[in-house]
Amino acid sequence: MSRFSFLFTVLCTLHIACVQEKWDRPNPKNDRDLNFAIYKTIAELRSSMGSSGYREIKDNIIISGEVIADDRTGNFFRQIIIDDGTAAIPVLLDANNLYNDFPIGRKIYLRCKGLYTSFYYKLPQLGYIPNQNGLLTAIPYHLWDNYIVAAEMQQAINAIEVSIADVKIAKPELYNRLVRMIDIQILDTNKATQFALPANISSATNIQLMDCDSHIIALRTSAYSSLQALRPPKGRGKITAIYTVFNNTPQLVLRDTSEIQMRSPRCL
Repeated sequence: MSRFSFLFTVLCTLHIACVQEKWDRPNPKNDRDLNFAIYKTIAELRSSMGSSGYREIKDNIIISGEVIADDRTGNFFRQIIIDDGTAAIPVLLDANNLYNDFPIGRKIYLRCKGLYTSFYYKLPQLGYIPNQNGLLTAIPYHLWDNYIVAAEMQQAINAIEVSIADVKIAKPELYNRLVRMIDIQILDTNKATQFALPANISSATNIQLMDCDSHIIALRTSAYSSLQALRPPKGRGKITAIYTVFNNTPQLVLRDTSEIQMRSPRCL
């Protein structure tokens, strides 16, 4: 190898290393807006949303978080959910197969100026310009680079252990967060023969989960997900899922059936 070829190889290696470092954090040298950005936690962003309606974010705010839910199974549609340890929020994105770019575990930074916050049946979310019905639209694909900086993969965020009794009354501080419950079983396994009814009957289905003290919470599954036709387990065990709300009714949404493990005998 000539001296020039060796030097070129070294320079290319150094260049690649420098480029990879940019994944760790937005680089202010390449974006003058980031020099003046206000970094906020998701909890701080949530506290600025009020309790209803939509609001445009007019300040140069940046939030970051780890993806804790994607669209791999189709149970979450055109959205990812990010969590920074203080709170979590869905980000509406106008594309399918988001898990290719933003899989669970990917850290992302969001430039929030020009985006909107709102509530979907009391569930907080972050997205783009509201439509004529006042519902947020998803961030268009061609604008992603204006708002999103993908960073490195992180260690998985631990699920928050709760009981049904803890969350049977809606808990806003847990909205969109990953939770785990133990000693849970399907209430009526004779009726719950699938996670969801077919799409020609209903777009989503709730089945009831019950603990050994007869507390109940809904598990909601999309008819368009890959989970729809699978049979729920008949035993008792644990479940890890995203805690959501529909109006004032708490409900869980599975990321994948591997996170519902019920092999122990049922409660008497």
